[in-house]
Amino acid sequence: MCYHLTLNGWLTLPFLRRRDTVLRRRQVYGLILRLGYPAILAQVATVAMQYIDAMMVGHLGASATASVGVVISSTWIAVGLIHAVAMGFSVQVAHAFGAQNFEQAKKVFREGGLICLLFSCLLAIICLKLSRYLPCWLGAEEGLWASSSTYFFIYACSIPAVQLRVFSGAVLQCMGNTKIPGLLNAVLCLMDVIFNSLLIFPSRMIAVGGFHVTLPGANLGVAGAALGTALSEGIVAIAMLRMAFRVPQLRFEFSSWCPSKKVLKTAFKISLPIAVESVAKDGAHIFLTGLVAPLGAMALASDTLAFTIEQFCYLPGLGMSIVATTLVGQSLGAGRCDLAQTLAWSTVQCGVLLVTAVAIFIYAFAPMLLSLFTTDAAVQRLGAQVLRIVLLAEPLISASVVIAGALRGAKDTFIPCIIIILCKWGIVLPLASLLVKQNGLVGVWIGMATEFCVRGVLFLTRLKHEKSWLKRGD
Repeated sequence: MCYHLTLNGWLTLPFLRRRDTVLRRRQVYGLILRLGYPAILAQVATVAMQYIDAMMVGHLGASATASVGVVISSTWIAVGLIHAVAMGFSVQVAHAFGAQNFEQAKKVFREGGLICLLFSCLLAIICLKLSRYLPCWLGAEEGLWASSSTYFFIYACSIPAVQLRVFSGAVLQCMGNTKIPGLLNAVLCLMDVIFNSLLIFPSRMIAVGGFHVTLPGANLGVAGAALGTALSEGIVAIAMLRMAFRVPQLRFEFSSWCPSKKVLKTAFKISLPIAVESVAKDGAHIFLTGLVAPLGAMALASDTLAFTIEQFCYLPGLGMSIVATTLVGQSLGAGRCDLAQTLAWSTVQCGVLLVTAVAIFIYAFAPMLLSLFTTDAAVQRLGAQVLRIVLLAEPLISASVVIAGALRGAKDTFIPCIIIILCKWGIVLPLASLLVKQNGLVGVWIGMATEFCVRGVLFLTRLKHEKSWLKRGD
Protein backbone atom coordinates (compact mmCIF):
# COMPACT_ATOMS: atom_id res chain seq x y z
CA MET A 1 0.00 0.00 0.00
CA CYS A 2 1.43 3.34 -1.02
CA TYR A 3 -0.22 5.47 1.61
CA HIS A 4 -0.24 5.09 5.34
CA LEU A 5 -2.88 5.95 7.91
CA THR A 6 -1.40 6.28 11.38
CA LEU A 7 -3.13 5.24 14.58
CA ASN A 8 -4.18 8.84 15.17
CA GLY A 9 -5.82 8.99 11.76
CA TRP A 10 -3.51 11.48 10.07
CA LEU A 11 -2.86 10.59 6.46
CA THR A 12 0.76 10.65 5.38
CA LEU A 13 1.94 10.13 1.83
CA PRO A 14 5.57 9.00 2.10
CA PHE A 15 5.70 7.97 -1.56
CA LEU A 16 5.29 11.61 -2.60
CA ARG A 17 8.99 12.17 -2.04
CA ARG A 18 9.97 9.37 -4.41
CA ARG A 19 9.64 10.40 -8.05
CA ASP A 20 9.90 6.81 -9.28
CA THR A 21 6.73 5.75 -7.47
CA VAL A 22 3.80 4.97 -9.76
CA LEU A 23 0.35 4.41 -8.29
CA ARG A 24 -1.84 1.69 -9.69
CA ARG A 25 -5.39 2.58 -10.65
CA ARG A 26 -6.81 0.49 -7.80
CA GLN A 27 -4.60 2.31 -5.30
CA VAL A 28 -5.58 5.72 -6.65
CA TYR A 29 -9.32 5.07 -6.40
CA GLY A 30 -8.91 3.35 -3.04
CA LEU A 31 -7.17 6.43 -1.67
CA ILE A 32 -9.81 8.78 -3.11
CA LEU A 33 -12.75 6.79 -1.76
CA ARG A 34 -11.13 6.32 1.64
CA LEU A 35 -10.83 10.08 1.97
CA GLY A 36 -14.07 10.78 0.14
CA TYR A 37 -16.78 8.99 2.05
CA PRO A 38 -16.25 10.88 5.36
CA ALA A 39 -16.10 14.17 3.44
CA ILE A 40 -19.38 13.37 1.68
CA LEU A 41 -21.04 12.38 4.96
CA ALA A 42 -19.92 15.70 6.44
CA GLN A 43 -21.67 17.52 3.60
CA VAL A 44 -24.81 15.42 4.14
CA ALA A 45 -24.80 16.34 7.85
CA THR A 46 -24.39 20.04 7.08
CA VAL A 47 -27.30 20.09 4.60
CA ALA A 48 -29.42 17.93 6.89
CA MET A 49 -28.96 20.49 9.67
CA GLN A 50 -30.34 23.22 7.41
CA TYR A 51 -33.39 21.12 6.54
CA ILE A 52 -33.97 20.12 10.16
CA ASP A 53 -33.87 23.75 11.21
CA ALA A 54 -36.36 24.66 8.49
CA MET A 55 -38.75 21.84 9.41
CA MET A 56 -38.61 22.54 13.15
CA VAL A 57 -39.19 26.26 12.67
CA GLY A 58 -41.94 25.40 10.19
CA HIS A 59 -43.98 23.90 13.03
CA LEU A 60 -44.26 27.39 14.50
CA GLY A 61 -46.20 28.64 11.48
CA ALA A 62 -45.70 30.57 8.27
CA SER A 63 -44.59 33.76 10.02
CA ALA A 64 -41.74 31.98 11.80
CA THR A 65 -40.61 30.33 8.57
CA ALA A 66 -40.73 33.67 6.76
CA SER A 67 -38.73 35.34 9.55
CA VAL A 68 -35.86 32.93 9.01
CA GLY A 69 -36.24 32.93 5.22
CA VAL A 70 -35.85 36.70 5.02
CA VAL A 71 -32.26 36.66 6.34
CA ILE A 72 -31.12 33.21 5.24
CA SER A 73 -29.44 34.52 2.09
CA SER A 74 -27.43 36.93 4.26
CA THR A 75 -26.20 34.04 6.39
CA TRP A 76 -25.11 32.24 3.19
CA ILE A 77 -22.95 35.22 2.26
CA ALA A 78 -21.35 35.20 5.72
CA VAL A 79 -20.67 31.46 5.53
CA GLY A 80 -19.14 31.90 2.07
CA LEU A 81 -16.72 34.51 3.43
CA ILE A 82 -15.88 32.27 6.38
CA HIS A 83 -15.00 29.36 4.10
CA ALA A 84 -12.98 31.61 1.80
CA VAL A 85 -10.74 32.87 4.62
CA ALA A 86 -10.24 29.36 6.02
CA MET A 87 -9.29 28.01 2.60
CA GLY A 88 -6.51 30.57 2.22
CA PHE A 89 -4.59 28.97 5.09
CA SER A 90 -5.68 25.33 4.91
CA VAL A 91 -4.35 24.97 1.34
CA GLN A 92 -0.96 26.19 2.56
CA VAL A 93 -1.06 23.55 5.30
CA ALA A 94 -1.65 20.89 2.63
CA HIS A 95 1.43 22.06 0.71
CA ALA A 96 3.58 22.17 3.85
CA PHE A 97 2.36 18.74 4.95
CA GLY A 98 3.07 17.25 1.53
CA ALA A 99 6.60 18.66 1.69
CA GLN A 100 6.99 17.24 5.23
CA ASN A 101 7.76 20.81 6.34
CA PHE A 102 5.98 20.62 9.66
CA GLU A 103 7.47 23.84 11.03
CA GLN A 104 5.83 25.68 8.14
CA ALA A 105 2.57 23.82 8.82
CA LYS A 106 2.68 25.01 12.44
CA LYS A 107 3.40 28.56 11.34
CA VAL A 108 0.49 28.63 8.88
CA PHE A 109 -1.83 27.03 11.43
CA ARG A 110 -1.12 29.49 14.22
CA GLU A 111 -1.17 32.56 11.99
CA GLY A 112 -4.23 31.36 10.13
CA GLY A 113 -6.07 30.66 13.36
CA LEU A 114 -5.45 34.16 14.67
CA ILE A 115 -6.31 35.87 11.38
CA CYS A 116 -9.50 33.81 11.08
CA LEU A 117 -10.48 34.75 14.63
CA LEU A 118 -9.86 38.45 14.01
CA PHE A 119 -11.71 38.38 10.69
CA SER A 120 -14.68 36.55 12.17
CA CYS A 121 -14.93 39.00 15.06
CA LEU A 122 -14.96 41.90 12.60
CA LEU A 123 -17.57 40.15 10.45
CA ALA A 124 -19.66 39.44 13.56
CA ILE A 125 -19.57 43.10 14.59
CA ILE A 126 -20.69 44.19 11.11
CA CYS A 127 -23.54 41.65 11.13
CA LEU A 128 -24.58 42.71 14.64
CA LYS A 129 -24.79 46.31 13.48
CA LEU A 130 -26.82 45.31 10.41
CA SER A 131 -29.18 42.93 12.20
CA ARG A 132 -31.52 45.70 13.29
CA TYR A 133 -32.02 47.08 9.78
CA LEU A 134 -31.54 44.03 7.54
CA PRO A 135 -35.15 42.72 7.45
CA CYS A 136 -36.43 46.17 6.50
CA TRP A 137 -33.81 46.58 3.78
CA LEU A 138 -34.71 43.16 2.36
CA GLY A 139 -38.34 44.14 2.03
CA ALA A 140 -39.84 42.01 4.80
CA GLU A 141 -43.23 42.83 6.28
CA GLU A 142 -43.02 44.98 9.39
CA GLY A 143 -44.50 42.19 11.49
CA LEU A 144 -41.42 40.05 10.76
CA TRP A 145 -38.78 42.64 11.57
CA ALA A 146 -38.38 41.84 15.27
CA SER A 147 -38.08 38.05 14.94
CA SER A 148 -35.85 38.24 11.84
CA SER A 149 -33.53 40.75 13.51
CA THR A 150 -33.29 38.58 16.62
CA TYR A 151 -32.48 35.49 14.57
CA PHE A 152 -29.74 37.26 12.62
CA PHE A 153 -28.37 38.93 15.79
CA ILE A 154 -27.91 35.56 17.52
CA TYR A 155 -26.42 34.06 14.36
CA ALA A 156 -23.95 36.96 14.19
CA CYS A 157 -22.80 36.20 17.74
CA SER A 158 -21.92 32.65 16.66
CA ILE A 159 -19.79 33.70 13.65
CA PRO A 160 -16.40 33.40 15.47
CA ALA A 161 -17.31 29.85 16.53
CA VAL A 162 -18.38 28.96 12.98
CA GLN A 163 -15.11 30.39 11.64
CA LEU A 164 -12.94 28.38 14.05
CA ARG A 165 -14.89 25.20 13.35
CA VAL A 166 -14.56 25.65 9.60
CA PHE A 167 -10.88 26.61 9.79
CA SER A 168 -9.76 23.77 12.05
CA GLY A 169 -11.88 21.28 10.09
CA ALA A 170 -10.40 22.46 6.79
CA VAL A 171 -6.87 22.13 8.19
CA LEU A 172 -7.55 18.56 9.32
CA GLN A 173 -9.01 17.70 5.93
CA CYS A 174 -6.05 19.18 4.07
CA MET A 175 -3.76 17.07 6.24
CA GLY A 176 -5.67 14.03 5.04
CA ASN A 177 -8.02 13.45 7.98
CA THR A 178 -11.58 13.66 6.73
CA LYS A 179 -13.01 11.30 9.36
CA ILE A 180 -12.77 13.62 12.37
CA PRO A 181 -14.40 16.63 10.64
CA GLY A 182 -17.05 14.31 9.20
CA LEU A 183 -17.84 12.82 12.62
CA LEU A 184 -17.93 16.20 14.37
CA ASN A 185 -20.18 17.69 11.68
CA ALA A 186 -22.57 14.80 12.28
CA VAL A 187 -22.42 15.57 16.00
CA LEU A 188 -23.15 19.21 15.15
CA CYS A 189 -26.31 18.14 13.34
CA LEU A 190 -27.44 15.93 16.25
CA MET A 191 -26.77 18.62 18.84
CA ASP A 192 -28.68 21.15 16.78
CA VAL A 193 -31.74 18.89 16.85
CA ILE A 194 -31.49 18.44 20.61
CA PHE A 195 -30.97 22.12 21.41
CA ASN A 196 -33.71 23.17 19.01
CA SER A 197 -36.15 20.77 20.64
CA LEU A 198 -35.37 22.24 24.05
CA LEU A 199 -35.26 25.90 23.04
CA ILE A 200 -37.84 26.39 20.26
CA PHE A 201 -40.88 24.71 21.79
CA PRO A 202 -42.58 24.91 25.21
CA SER A 203 -42.51 22.06 27.74
CA ARG A 204 -44.61 19.19 26.46
CA MET A 205 -45.58 15.60 27.16
CA ILE A 206 -44.27 12.91 24.81
CA ALA A 207 -44.87 9.16 24.73
CA VAL A 208 -41.78 6.92 24.94
CA GLY A 209 -42.34 3.16 24.94
CA GLY A 210 -45.76 3.43 26.53
CA PHE A 211 -44.60 5.93 29.16
CA HIS A 212 -45.35 9.64 29.16
CA VAL A 213 -42.35 11.86 29.68
CA THR A 214 -42.30 15.61 30.16
CA LEU A 215 -39.83 17.21 27.77
CA PRO A 216 -38.69 20.60 29.03
CA GLY A 217 -38.77 23.55 26.67
CA ALA A 218 -37.83 27.23 26.78
CA ASN A 219 -40.51 28.28 24.24
CA LEU A 220 -38.19 30.83 22.56
CA GLY A 221 -39.54 30.26 19.06
CA VAL A 222 -37.39 31.62 16.23
CA ALA A 223 -34.81 32.92 18.71
CA GLY A 224 -34.52 29.39 20.10
CA ALA A 225 -33.64 28.04 16.65
CA ALA A 226 -30.80 30.54 16.31
CA LEU A 227 -29.62 29.94 19.88
CA GLY A 228 -29.65 26.16 19.42
CA THR A 229 -27.50 26.44 16.31
CA ALA A 230 -25.14 28.89 18.03
CA LEU A 231 -24.63 26.61 21.05
CA SER A 232 -23.99 23.62 18.77
CA GLU A 233 -21.46 25.59 16.76
CA GLY A 234 -19.63 26.71 19.87
CA ILE A 235 -19.30 23.22 21.35
CA VAL A 236 -18.21 21.59 18.08
CA ALA A 237 -15.76 24.42 17.37
CA ILE A 238 -14.00 23.71 20.69
CA ALA A 239 -13.92 19.98 19.90
CA MET A 240 -12.58 20.57 16.36
CA LEU A 241 -9.85 22.91 17.62
CA ARG A 242 -8.87 20.42 20.29
CA MET A 243 -8.49 17.69 17.68
CA ALA A 244 -6.31 19.97 15.55
CA PHE A 245 -4.11 20.86 18.52
CA ARG A 246 -3.60 17.16 19.24
CA VAL A 247 -1.76 16.75 15.93
CA PRO A 248 1.98 16.83 16.75
CA GLN A 249 2.77 18.48 13.41
CA LEU A 250 0.50 21.43 14.31
CA ARG A 251 1.21 21.89 18.00
CA PHE A 252 2.79 25.26 18.77
CA GLU A 253 3.47 27.76 21.54
CA PHE A 254 1.24 30.82 21.51
CA SER A 255 4.19 33.03 22.45
CA SER A 256 5.95 32.09 19.22
CA TRP A 257 3.41 33.75 16.91
CA CYS A 258 4.90 36.25 14.51
CA PRO A 259 3.15 37.62 11.40
CA SER A 260 4.59 36.41 8.11
CA LYS A 261 4.04 38.53 5.02
CA LYS A 262 4.48 35.53 2.75
CA VAL A 263 1.82 33.45 4.52
CA LEU A 264 -0.63 36.35 4.65
CA LYS A 265 0.01 37.33 1.04
CA THR A 266 -0.55 33.78 -0.19
CA ALA A 267 -3.69 33.44 1.90
CA PHE A 268 -5.02 36.70 0.49
CA LYS A 269 -4.39 35.58 -3.10
CA ILE A 270 -6.22 32.31 -2.46
CA SER A 271 -9.08 33.66 -0.34
CA LEU A 272 -10.06 36.85 -2.16
CA PRO A 273 -11.21 35.18 -5.42
CA ILE A 274 -13.10 32.52 -3.43
CA ALA A 275 -14.85 35.23 -1.43
CA VAL A 276 -15.78 37.18 -4.56
CA GLU A 277 -16.96 33.96 -6.20
CA SER A 278 -19.17 33.14 -3.21
CA VAL A 279 -20.77 36.59 -3.12
CA ALA A 280 -21.31 36.48 -6.89
CA LYS A 281 -23.08 33.11 -6.69
CA ASP A 282 -25.30 34.13 -3.77
CA GLY A 283 -26.08 37.45 -5.45
CA ALA A 284 -27.09 35.67 -8.65
CA HIS A 285 -29.34 33.33 -6.67
CA ILE A 286 -31.07 36.30 -5.04
CA PHE A 287 -31.56 37.87 -8.49
CA LEU A 288 -33.06 34.63 -9.85
CA THR A 289 -35.45 34.49 -6.90
CA GLY A 290 -36.51 38.01 -7.85
CA LEU A 291 -37.36 36.74 -11.35
CA VAL A 292 -39.41 33.85 -9.98
CA ALA A 293 -41.33 35.74 -7.27
CA PRO A 294 -43.63 37.67 -9.69
CA LEU A 295 -44.73 34.35 -11.25
CA GLY A 296 -46.86 33.61 -8.19
CA ALA A 297 -46.85 31.45 -5.08
CA MET A 298 -47.03 28.13 -6.96
CA ALA A 299 -43.97 28.93 -9.10
CA LEU A 300 -42.05 30.20 -6.08
CA ALA A 301 -42.89 27.10 -4.04
CA SER A 302 -41.94 24.81 -6.96
CA ASP A 303 -38.66 26.67 -7.43
CA THR A 304 -37.78 26.50 -3.74
CA LEU A 305 -38.55 22.80 -3.36
CA ALA A 306 -36.83 21.81 -6.62
CA PHE A 307 -33.75 23.75 -5.56
CA THR A 308 -33.83 22.05 -2.15
CA ILE A 309 -33.88 18.56 -3.68
CA GLU A 310 -31.33 19.44 -6.37
CA GLN A 311 -28.85 20.38 -3.63
CA PHE A 312 -28.52 16.69 -2.75
CA CYS A 313 -26.82 16.12 -6.11
CA TYR A 314 -24.02 18.46 -5.06
CA LEU A 315 -23.09 16.54 -1.93
CA PRO A 316 -20.84 13.87 -3.53
CA GLY A 317 -19.23 16.57 -5.68
CA LEU A 318 -18.57 18.81 -2.68
CA GLY A 319 -17.07 15.90 -0.76
CA MET A 320 -14.81 15.00 -3.66
CA SER A 321 -13.87 18.65 -4.01
CA ILE A 322 -12.36 18.51 -0.50
CA VAL A 323 -10.48 15.33 -1.43
CA ALA A 324 -9.14 16.97 -4.60
CA THR A 325 -7.87 19.98 -2.64
CA THR A 326 -6.07 17.71 -0.16
CA LEU A 327 -4.45 15.39 -2.68
CA VAL A 328 -3.42 18.04 -5.18
CA GLY A 329 -2.13 20.32 -2.43
CA GLN A 330 -0.04 17.62 -0.78
CA SER A 331 1.27 16.33 -4.13
CA LEU A 332 2.39 19.77 -5.26
CA GLY A 333 3.90 20.46 -1.85
CA ALA A 334 6.04 17.38 -2.35
CA GLY A 335 6.98 18.46 -5.88
CA ARG A 336 4.98 15.66 -7.52
CA CYS A 337 3.24 17.49 -10.37
CA ASP A 338 2.72 14.19 -12.20
CA LEU A 339 0.84 12.74 -9.26
CA ALA A 340 -1.20 15.94 -8.86
CA GLN A 341 -2.45 15.54 -12.43
CA THR A 342 -3.35 11.88 -11.95
CA LEU A 343 -5.14 12.42 -8.66
CA ALA A 344 -7.01 15.48 -9.94
CA TRP A 345 -8.45 13.68 -12.97
CA SER A 346 -9.23 10.54 -10.98
CA THR A 347 -11.06 12.51 -8.29
CA VAL A 348 -13.10 14.30 -10.95
CA GLN A 349 -14.07 10.94 -12.45
CA CYS A 350 -15.19 9.62 -9.05
CA GLY A 351 -17.16 12.78 -8.34
CA VAL A 352 -18.94 12.76 -11.70
CA LEU A 353 -19.87 9.07 -11.38
CA LEU A 354 -21.27 9.51 -7.87
CA VAL A 355 -23.23 12.65 -8.76
CA THR A 356 -24.60 11.04 -11.93
CA ALA A 357 -25.86 8.08 -9.90
CA VAL A 358 -27.65 10.41 -7.48
CA ALA A 359 -29.04 12.46 -10.38
CA ILE A 360 -30.48 9.34 -12.06
CA PHE A 361 -32.18 8.35 -8.81
CA ILE A 362 -33.68 11.82 -8.29
CA TYR A 363 -34.76 12.03 -11.95
CA ALA A 364 -36.62 8.71 -11.67
CA PHE A 365 -38.33 9.53 -8.36
CA ALA A 366 -38.70 13.33 -8.67
CA PRO A 367 -42.51 13.44 -8.16
CA MET A 368 -42.33 11.16 -5.14
CA LEU A 369 -39.51 13.19 -3.57
CA LEU A 370 -41.47 16.41 -4.05
CA SER A 371 -44.50 14.82 -2.42
CA LEU A 372 -42.46 14.52 0.78
CA PHE A 373 -42.34 18.32 0.97
CA THR A 374 -45.77 19.34 -0.34
CA THR A 375 -49.23 17.88 -0.95
CA ASP A 376 -50.03 20.41 -3.70
CA ALA A 377 -50.25 18.41 -6.95
CA ALA A 378 -49.57 21.45 -9.14
CA VAL A 379 -46.40 22.26 -7.22
CA GLN A 380 -45.31 18.63 -7.48
CA ARG A 381 -45.77 18.59 -11.27
CA LEU A 382 -44.02 21.89 -11.96
CA GLY A 383 -41.24 21.14 -9.46
CA ALA A 384 -40.57 17.73 -11.04
CA GLN A 385 -40.54 19.28 -14.53
CA VAL A 386 -37.92 21.94 -13.76
CA LEU A 387 -35.90 19.60 -11.56
CA ARG A 388 -35.55 17.07 -14.37
CA ILE A 389 -34.33 19.80 -16.72
CA VAL A 390 -31.37 20.72 -14.55
CA LEU A 391 -30.57 17.11 -13.58
CA LEU A 392 -29.48 16.52 -17.18
CA ALA A 393 -26.63 18.97 -16.59
CA GLU A 394 -25.52 17.56 -13.22
CA PRO A 395 -22.54 15.55 -14.56
CA LEU A 396 -20.97 18.71 -15.99
CA ILE A 397 -21.68 20.92 -12.98
CA SER A 398 -20.30 18.22 -10.66
CA ALA A 399 -17.12 18.16 -12.75
CA SER A 400 -16.76 21.92 -12.25
CA VAL A 401 -17.25 21.58 -8.48
CA VAL A 402 -14.55 18.92 -8.09
CA ILE A 403 -12.17 20.68 -10.49
CA ALA A 404 -12.57 23.88 -8.46
CA GLY A 405 -11.35 21.92 -5.42
CA ALA A 406 -8.37 20.56 -7.33
CA LEU A 407 -7.44 24.03 -8.57
CA ARG A 408 -7.66 25.39 -5.04
CA GLY A 409 -5.16 22.76 -4.01
CA ALA A 410 -2.87 24.29 -6.64
CA LYS A 411 -3.58 27.82 -5.29
CA ASP A 412 -5.37 28.60 -8.57
CA THR A 413 -8.50 30.49 -7.53
CA PHE A 414 -8.48 33.61 -9.74
CA ILE A 415 -9.41 31.98 -13.08
CA PRO A 416 -12.17 29.82 -11.51
CA CYS A 417 -13.58 32.99 -9.94
CA ILE A 418 -13.66 34.72 -13.33
CA ILE A 419 -15.34 31.70 -14.94
CA ILE A 420 -18.08 31.58 -12.31
CA ILE A 421 -18.78 35.31 -12.45
CA LEU A 422 -19.00 35.22 -16.26
CA CYS A 423 -21.27 32.16 -16.18
CA LYS A 424 -23.55 33.44 -13.43
CA TRP A 425 -23.88 37.05 -14.51
CA GLY A 426 -23.13 36.71 -18.21
CA ILE A 427 -25.14 33.59 -19.06
CA VAL A 428 -27.72 32.43 -16.54
CA LEU A 429 -29.12 35.83 -15.53
CA PRO A 430 -29.56 37.28 -19.07
CA LEU A 431 -30.84 33.96 -20.42
CA ALA A 432 -33.24 33.41 -17.52
CA SER A 433 -34.49 37.01 -17.79
CA LEU A 434 -35.22 36.42 -21.48
CA LEU A 435 -36.80 32.98 -21.20
CA VAL A 436 -38.94 33.68 -18.14
CA LYS A 437 -41.17 35.99 -20.20
CA GLN A 438 -42.28 33.17 -22.51
CA ASN A 439 -41.68 30.01 -20.47
CA GLY A 440 -42.11 31.08 -16.86
CA LEU A 441 -40.28 29.00 -14.28
CA VAL A 442 -39.25 26.45 -16.91
CA GLY A 443 -37.35 29.20 -18.73
CA VAL A 444 -35.43 30.12 -15.58
CA TRP A 445 -34.33 26.53 -15.07
CA ILE A 446 -33.37 26.13 -18.73
CA GLY A 447 -31.08 29.10 -18.19
CA MET A 448 -29.61 27.41 -15.10
CA ALA A 449 -29.03 24.12 -16.95
CA THR A 450 -27.34 25.95 -19.82
CA GLU A 451 -25.01 27.75 -17.43
CA PHE A 452 -24.16 24.45 -15.70
CA CYS A 453 -23.11 22.93 -19.01
CA VAL A 454 -21.00 25.91 -20.07
CA ARG A 455 -19.32 26.14 -16.67
CA GLY A 456 -18.51 22.43 -16.70
CA VAL A 457 -16.90 22.65 -20.14
CA LEU A 458 -14.84 25.70 -19.14
CA PHE A 459 -13.57 24.03 -15.97
CA LEU A 460 -12.67 20.86 -17.85
CA THR A 461 -10.75 23.02 -20.32
CA ARG A 462 -8.92 24.71 -17.45
CA LEU A 463 -7.99 21.36 -15.91
CA LYS A 464 -6.78 20.07 -19.28
CA HIS A 465 -4.32 22.97 -19.60
CA GLU A 466 -2.23 21.57 -16.76
CA LYS A 467 0.74 23.89 -17.22
CA SER A 468 -1.49 26.88 -16.49
CA TRP A 469 -2.55 25.77 -13.00
CA LEU A 470 0.26 23.46 -11.89
CA LYS A 471 2.79 26.30 -11.89
CA ARG A 472 0.63 28.21 -9.41
CA GLY A 473 1.19 25.47 -6.86
CA ASP A 474 4.98 25.85 -6.93
